[in-house]
Amino acid sequence: MPNVRFMSRRDVETHFPISPSHLISISDGEDDQALVIDARWTSVSRMFFLDGEYDEARIEMFGTRFKIAFQDYFSMAQADELKRLIVGLTSSGKDIVVNCEAGRSRSAAVARFIAETSNYKLLQDTPHANQTVLRLLRGDPILRAALRENTQPQREGDSQTGWFKWALTNLGLQKAHIDSDDQGTR
Repeated sequence: MPNVRFMSRRDVETHFPISPSHLISISDGEDDQALVIDARWTSVSRMFFLDGEYDEARIEMFGTRFKIAFQDYFSMAQADELKRLIVGLTSSGKDIVVNCEAGRSRSAAVARFIAETSNYKLLQDTPHANQTVLRLLRGDPILRAALRENTQPQREGDSQTGWFKWALTNLGLQKAHIDSDDQGTR
């Protein structure tokens, strides 16, 4: 069974893989990449996003400012791109190393997802895994609905945000709606 592990930028810069391994290197931006020697790795893939988390409440709190305030954070598009990359890398059956600056949040989330969805053994615990990264990689429908709703203009008169309404309806939490005209007759 192949292994997946995560490590810090400092560790990956001096790491010599024992067996042929792929590297997924995560950093804040192109000017902040880990300085790795590509020849040591079967392949090196780089992703750029800030280490931070958001959830449905934060999306709602920021409203229309969310897209600007969180533009450099992990997005649905990046999650979809990373999942495609992971499918390709795991099909090789070679070990995978994931790194980020501290080696405990973004990289832990990606490594955990790889172990959950592929026949890979995760070599470390992930108590600090970035929950936004993990939820988007898992395809969390509530978080994705909140993000989609945030890109659409709010209609006047909507008392509940779309993601909240979606969650209530699709999770069976919303009671049947009674029109105000019917209330007077019952």
